[in-house]
Amino acid sequence: MTMSAQLDREVAEKCEANKAIHAAWNELTKAWSLPVIHALGIREPARFNELKRRIDGISSTSLADRLTELERLQIIRRKVYPAAPPKVEYSLTDKGKDLLTVLGQFADWVNRWTEGERPTVKLEK
Repeated sequence: MTMSAQLDREVAEKCEANKAIHAAWNELTKAWSLPVIHALGIREPARFNELKRRIDGISSTSLADRLTELERLQIIRRKVYPAAPPKVEYSLTDKGKDLLTVLGQFADWVNRWTEGERPTVKLEK
């Protein structure tokens, strides 16, 4: 195998390995996903309408869709309490809390590289 072919194969293998990272990024950057995670990170557990009040501009349909998707990804946990009417609370899983830490580091990066350009971003816990 030529040196060029070997390098091409190594690049292809690295691109293949990054597909999982790209897929995760695409899932997390869907509209409203990050604001939902952030809103739960502020205080949890939270009920549906409480989250809706925390996230300016989100519709009930969008919030329901994001909660369902984030639950499927095991980033949030949905707990139903048997009552009349049923009480449902949402909280971050360990995976979600770990992600919130990464998002905090991302907020630090944004602040470092946009200093003076916009207000400081603070990811609260």
